[in-house]
This record gives sequence, structure tokens and C-alpha cells, in this order.
Amino acid sequence: MEISLVGIERASSAALGDCPPGANTQRAMARPGEEFAIVTVALAVKDPAAPGPVKRPVLIDAAGKTYNTAASFVDPGKMPASSCQFPFRVPAGTRLKTLQIDSLRFDLTGLTSAP
Repeated sequence: MEISLVGIERASSAALGDCPPGANTQRAMARPGEEFAIVTVALAVKDPAAPGPVKRPVLIDAAGKTYNTAASFVDPGKMPASSCQFPFRVPAGTRLKTLQIDSLRFDLTGLTSAP
């Protein structure tokens, strides 16, 4: 399975779907002083039988603090290609540094603007 970073956006609400997208249609709203950092990744599955469990992504800010997401990878081999959004609840204006999925690390500093 190949995972690539597509982009990141900030929002006051976010869908809490899993990856690849399925029937989960729940939404969450940010609390005062918070926002969602929504990271979009693309998946390409070369061998549908090969993908095993994939850990949930973790977001790391510039100070080294980690943030978890409610979304997870669910049967990533069921579709040959998909795009998924992972929402992370963070304090407003948080400077983001890295997205980590298992041993993969994606640098977010070029995709985010400083608060």
C-alpha cells in the first residue's frame, strides 16, 4: 500500500469518517479556542490481500506535542485507490510539523502557514 500526503486545511467542524470512506457520517464541532486540522492522504493499494492493520495517524506540532484522531483505517485493501481525511482537534493557531502513520513521517511545515 502506498500512502501520500495530499494537503491540510483548518476548519471549525469536521467529518469523522474512516478510511477508505464508508458509512460513518458523524460530524464534530470545535470548542472555543480550538480548530480542526484536517489532513488529507491518498491511498493506492497494489495488492488487495497485502494490507494488514494500519495504525491511526498521529499529528505532531512544532513543540513536539502529539494529537490523535477519531478516524481510523478500516479495511484499506477494499478499494484500489481512495482519498481520506483525518481530523485532529488542536488549539487554534497550532503550528503543525509532522503527520506519522506507522513508520511513515510526512513533513507538514511546507503545507501550513504560521499562526
